[in-house]
Amino acid sequence: MKSKEKKPAKKRRYGKWIAIVIISVLAAAFIIPKMIYRINEGLVEQDATVEDIDISAFSEKTFSGSYSSGHMYANVDVTVVNGMYTEIKLTDYSGINPSRANQVIDSIIRNQSITPDEGDIGEQFTDIMVQKAIYYAIRYNYSVE
Repeated sequence: MKSKEKKPAKKRRYGKWIAIVIISVLAAAFIIPKMIYRINEGLVEQDATVEDIDISAFSEKTFSGSYSSGHMYANVDVTVVNGMYTEIKLTDYSGINPSRANQVIDSIIRNQSITPDEGDIGEQFTDIMVQKAIYYAIRYNYSVE
């Protein structure tokens, strides 16, 4: 009767290490992004209040402003003519949805308010980042012209 041959100890050890590495990589790929999202969610929710600003006193001016929280940020240029938002450009961003940011900007221009009472505007992280960037541009008068 033949005896079963055992695998060498080294091969078994390598197999365990490979399994550990694969499990670690998979865990990192799924868990770390979720953790980052939750951290950013908490940071944005802490400062989620956005106030509207009276821009009626501005005749013609372009302001630049930004807002950041965690790894997310939004930079904007806001043009006001005759007390009305005429153009808002998202000049730089990270961690936000640019398509959603443009929807928010369109809504702000259409309603002439940083806090438009339209649909679900103001409920997502991107919305808050853009609204805050516009608020800081106007509130602190970072004029670029």
